[in-house]
Amino acid sequence: METLIINVPEKKSTLVKQLLKELGVTIQNKTAAKQMAEEINKSIKPGVKPSLDEIVAEVRAARSKQ
Repeated sequence: METLIINVPEKKSTLVKQLLKELGVTIQNKTAAKQMAEEINKSIKPGVKPSLDEIVAEVRAARSKQ
């Protein structure tokens, strides 16, 4: 199964959710994975490529906060 994240404006949220549910889509609120990804993305500095060790350390730090 694949995961697709769609940001829907609040004004259209109800209608879009209803249509997606009719198509068999499972709708979830912001997940722990999404929160972790946002937190990691905030720590990335433009133009700087972190090493694999730094990425692993950031993921572990984010997971330990949960």
